[in-house]
Amino acid sequence: MVSKFKNCLSIILCFVFYTSYAQKTIANRVDSIYYLIDTAKTPFNDRMWDIGIEGSFKYYTIACSCLQYNRQPTFFYRTNFKGQVIKQKDLNRFKFIKLSDLIIKAKKYTDTTYKGKYAIFFVEHSDGKFILHKVSLSEPRKPVVNIDYEIMPMDSTKTKH
Repeated sequence: MVSKFKNCLSIILCFVFYTSYAQKTIANRVDSIYYLIDTAKTPFNDRMWDIGIEGSFKYYTIACSCLQYNRQPTFFYRTNFKGQVIKQKDLNRFKFIKLSDLIIKAKKYTDTTYKGKYAIFFVEHSDGKFILHKVSLSEPRKPVVNIDYEIMPMDSTKTKH
């Protein structure tokens, strides 16, 4: 009788452990977003990109001040990470989003909490192959206001003698 109780208790404990672990992994799952950057074949409505390299980062900025503080969505990755090469025939397995949807996701991503909502990947066409990069979205920051002023000397003609 005791061994049946122990077996039943161990089965229940295993089930409880499994369900709590499954809920934790489902709760921590993030959505993946894929965007194809092919500047040679960019549709007219999507020609809003400023792409460049600054230091050890490659950045992609959407020329649209649509984030808070009138900031432009800027995605970046480290240039020392080479990315994953993808064959053209394998591109069909990715569900790419449109630029307008990427802007909406960027706005939601930065308006709520910055990290943990989406994993964003850009597929870039380079030298006849496609390269997958995981990119980060820079968080819009409040602009710093600089006030310039000049100290003027006192006018010596208006001083009392």
